[in-house]
Amino acid sequence: MLERGLLTRILYPAPEPSYSSDSFPNELVWIPKRSSLDGDIPPVGVDSVPCLLLTYPYSRYLVLFFHSNAEDLGRCYSFCRLLREKFQVHVLAVEYPGYGLCPGVATGKTVMENSFSALHFATQSLHWPLDGILTFGRSIGTGPAVKLASLFCFAGVILVTPFLSVADLFKDRVGPLSSLFEEWYPNIDLASRIKCPVLLIHGKADSMIGFHHAELLYAAISTRKLLVSPAALSHNTNLMNDVSYLILPATHFFSLPDYVFHDLQVPQWAFDVERATSRPAWSAFFQREGKALLQLGQFTARPLAGNMPSASAPCCGS
Repeated sequence: MLERGLLTRILYPAPEPSYSSDSFPNELVWIPKRSSLDGDIPPVGVDSVPCLLLTYPYSRYLVLFFHSNAEDLGRCYSFCRLLREKFQVHVLAVEYPGYGLCPGVATGKTVMENSFSALHFATQSLHWPLDGILTFGRSIGTGPAVKLASLFCFAGVILVTPFLSVADLFKDRVGPLSSLFEEWYPNIDLASRIKCPVLLIHGKADSMIGFHHAELLYAAISTRKLLVSPAALSHNTNLMNDVSYLILPATHFFSLPDYVFHDLQVPQWAFDVERATSRPAWSAFFQREGKALLQLGQFTARPLAGNMPSASAPCCGS
């Protein structure tokens, strides 16, 4: 097995930070970091995860967005704004460890910790139900998106240029040597566990991740699904260049936009940049919230309509 640092450098070549703590006023939030591996209260010294939170008045849906490995929150900001405006949704974009202002080193485990932290924030602090959340991953971001969707019943999943697994990514280039890499995202093994509708978008002109990855994932998914495969779409093509790439398929597949009668309320503490460095304050916050809020999968957020489905509950529309 090759050393983990090499895999991080290949899968997560973090660019120079493109934003600061003063960027995106009232849109950059600081989310307490927690682990998906236990339900204990995080110890003193817990870090926070910088995320973008773009809101849209009275939208029914919140998009939990996982960007590609060549960008940070600053570089995907314009795309997230377009997501909000085109689909009239809230957008919560998650930063990866070692990217932008987020401390740490990106590995499969640490990226998932950030992902669970963002989901916990959405359900417990924003009080958003799982059936009002769409997960959206692009390229390497399809790894955490698939992992979450295999555990929780969301309104739906959008996967852009997805891959079968880390091993299959390397197999396309180095053949048998791919077995030397640790498997962080076994998407093909998790695909059958997804119970909500899935939209896959993968261009046939993609030279970085072959189109066959999306074809095999599509075949493994048993719920309602749609595969969009534009001939001219390459790996890094702007998805907003042509409405047939993303806008029209997502609008029709998920019946966007949709609305509710009460709006999303964001706690003021989430915007406090001091929380990025005031670690004892984070610990005190978790002590106040209590251990019950940190039990993985036991989300009890107030639903917008009806009861929130649990991780094992059947999905509407699947």
